Amino acid sequence: MNDEHARLQAFQQDLGLWFRRPELLQAALTHASYCNEARDPTPDNERLEFLGDAILNTVIAAAAFQRFPTAREGDLTRMKALVVSEPSLATQARVLRLGDFLRLGKGAATGDRVSDMPSVLADTFEALVGAIYLDAGFEAAQSFVLAQLGPMLNRAATEGSSTDPKSALQVRCLKESRTVPRYEIVALEGPSHAPAFTARVLLPDGTTFTGQGRCKKDAEQAAAEAALAALNRPGLDRTPPPRD
Repeated sequence: MNDEHARLQAFQQDLGLWFRRPELLQAALTHASYCNEARDPTPDNERLEFLGDAILNTVIAAAAFQRFPTAREGDLTRMKALVVSEPSLATQARVLRLGDFLRLGKGAATGDRVSDMPSVLADTFEALVGAIYLDAGFEAAQSFVLAQLGPMLNRAATEGSSTDPKSALQVRCLKESRTVPRYEIVALEGPSHAPAFTARVLLPDGTTFTGQGRCKKDAEQAAAEAALAALNRPGLDRTPPPRD
């Protein structure tokens, strides 16, 4: 118990935020794997994650609306999707060292590197927001979210704002699945003075599309354009690639 108390005290000191109900913070930092091995019933952070997700979306949507009064609905959607995406939340969770304070089951803590998984880190960040809300109210949660993610929102307003295929595909994937597409160069043909690159993009649902170009960037844009064309085609049967 003393070790748990010291752990929570250290985290709050690092965070610069003190909980009136430290059991909420403890729940936010408790992964389901820990509960599966605990002798006494203890809550995990999944319910707090649900609450924090709703608060995050509300705070970032409102901030985008207020900060960028001339932005159109599509741009506001893009900004929010980028900021509350799994990669962004996981990045900020690493800044806060959430993984170092996460309570995990023995297997998850030793062999699986669960504490550094982007999905786990993003979920823990959301749970922390939910815990702050329950402990200190909406304004405290809002202040925390904007302090942590406000700079990301400002960058999102200027980055990736073009309508090129890669940007459009990223926004769509973030909005629908909270993950980003992945690209790889799968072929390089032709002479050195006139190369032909083939890029493949892997979507969150496992489907892939390819495109060609005179450089890597053009090939990736072509692959993204092919993916968007397929996604926008009604009634298309998209079959995931065969397993190796």
